[in-house]
Amino acid sequence: MRSLAIEREFGSGGREIGIMVAQKAGIPYYDSELIKKAAEAQGVSAGMLEEFDEKYSGSFLHDFASYLNYSQGAANTVYDLFYGLQKTILRLAQESPAVFIGRCSTEILKDRPDVLRAYIYSSDLQKRLSRIVSTEGITQAEAQTLIEKKDRQRKNYFKYWTKKEWADRRNYDIELNTSSLSSEECAGILLDIINRG
Repeated sequence: MRSLAIEREFGSGGREIGIMVAQKAGIPYYDSELIKKAAEAQGVSAGMLEEFDEKYSGSFLHDFASYLNYSQGAANTVYDLFYGLQKTILRLAQESPAVFIGRCSTEILKDRPDVLRAYIYSSDLQKRLSRIVSTEGITQAEAQTLIEKKDRQRKNYFKYWTKKEWADRRNYDIELNTSSLSSEECAGILLDIINRG
């Protein structure tokens, strides 16, 4: 059995699909748990890592301040936090097959032949909005704002740490569109592939 690493558009159902695959395969699922494990390994508060989690914008002032701290040997900079997260993902993938959601896991695990890298998206904005309204309990207008914010954060985070474009199909082994496939169908496709090993 292979591990599965997923990048996903906000509101595409990527997290839900990842959970389904993990449950059906009987393997661990790592999302926010990665943050806690990385925090424990580095001796920093989970709150500090959560503030950093998939939000690093790469703005010039933020980068410059972080670089100065890093170059002067400051502990627990965003660089230390990311590399701690990277080590945690690599260690967990070594221990057993698992499902990893976001946090550049598709890129961190790209050299492992036992990992399937997937990108989950939806070409139907209305379906994404409806899903967010339902899951988050917010208005359609708030959902639109949240989609733009979350996708921008994920895109910037991915580009900063990998130097690659988040939605570039060359980064992934498979892309699934939840506007034409249900979450159950996507989970079934991914489960079939990882079970083949």
